[in-house]
Amino acid sequence: MPALALETSPLWQEAKGVLPLISMEEAESLILSSLEHLPAEHINADQAYQRVLRHPIFADRPAPPFDRVMMDGIAIHSSSTSKSFIISGTQAAGAPALHLIQPDHCLEVMTGAPLPSGTDTVIPVEQIEVSGQQATLLPTTTFEPGQFIHRTGSDCAADATALPEGIKLSPMELAIAASVGAMEMSVSKLPSIHLLTTGDEVIDPTETPTDFQIRRSHPSALIPLIEGNKLGKVKHVHLADDPDAIDQALAPSLEQADVLILTGGISMGKFDWVAPLLRKHLGEPHFHGVAQRPGKPFAYWKSHGSPSVFALPGNPVSVTATATRYLLPALMTMLGMKPTARRAPLAGDFLWSAPLTGILPYTMQDGCITLHPPRNSGDYLTLAGKQGFAVVSEPKKQYTAGTLLDIYPFF
Repeated sequence: MPALALETSPLWQEAKGVLPLISMEEAESLILSSLEHLPAEHINADQAYQRVLRHPIFADRPAPPFDRVMMDGIAIHSSSTSKSFIISGTQAAGAPALHLIQPDHCLEVMTGAPLPSGTDTVIPVEQIEVSGQQATLLPTTTFEPGQFIHRTGSDCAADATALPEGIKLSPMELAIAASVGAMEMSVSKLPSIHLLTTGDEVIDPTETPTDFQIRRSHPSALIPLIEGNKLGKVKHVHLADDPDAIDQALAPSLEQADVLILTGGISMGKFDWVAPLLRKHLGEPHFHGVAQRPGKPFAYWKSHGSPSVFALPGNPVSVTATATRYLLPALMTMLGMKPTARRAPLAGDFLWSAPLTGILPYTMQDGCITLHPPRNSGDYLTLAGKQGFAVVSEPKKQYTAGTLLDIYPFF
């Protein structure tokens, strides 16, 4: 059917009808249950920052691999009754372990060095007085066997899991990988994401708008949100509210992309072509309409062989709210992570008077959040300085300070 014929077709008329709203929990469940894990790829460790590990990394030896000295000082055997010791050598880090023979002798030791054989105690340099080759304990010095010794394998046994699959690789995980010699690793391949923004009123940010136009902002929010979190690679195209243009753009995106995001054109206006055209290509959505504010017209499609299709409402706050609440957790799941909402307490009382579940921007200070409801879903200026979105799950309710809310940070 030509796209221009849709307006008079039953398909278009059905798409414009009143749709039942589902809950936020139902929407999340339908999305997550439809997803498949992306394939894995092997990359070098220097390319792995913020990527998701797909196969565990195992320790190639115990950690630490030897009894490691934890303080600069002297090593003795705890059975010695001496208060003064002859320094018979120096145990440096990176050198083979020395051997202590005589109980009235000691070995100088450096932090990170192997514990000399014949010793079982390290006395820190702050608790001794050294004169020439003599080390004398201070009157206040006490010690016990095993002190300041990091025992072999106390952190991790050989062949134990050093890093589990599904973890996002921060600098700390990359340091652990390096410590076990894992300089190549298996990670989830980043999804190919096509972003199609729509709207006759929307122009490039570099252009000067007329009185009835606005500058395009959706890609400036969504691309950093996705790529900055290393959740995918985004290709963006903007389309006019023209059914033929949208239809022509949909075909290659539905064939090539792992994830397709559309913004705008999803409500019930005369020029909202996205829903009927997606129905033409993919059939009925998993849902079209969620009992939430903002983002009520949000819709989702996933059929066999198709990408996951997120059709987001066009207002800027709606786009960012639904992307943060649904799209980011979905991408994490596809990459092999197990995303769970964080929770944080309200800093003060808050009245939510709307009849729908709220997705509201927040700021956090000292572990508590303050909600900043926008005046409407087009009030994008409210998002300046905010750290993410919090979910106010019960409509028309007074929330008291300390109430725990689910939060979805931007990063």
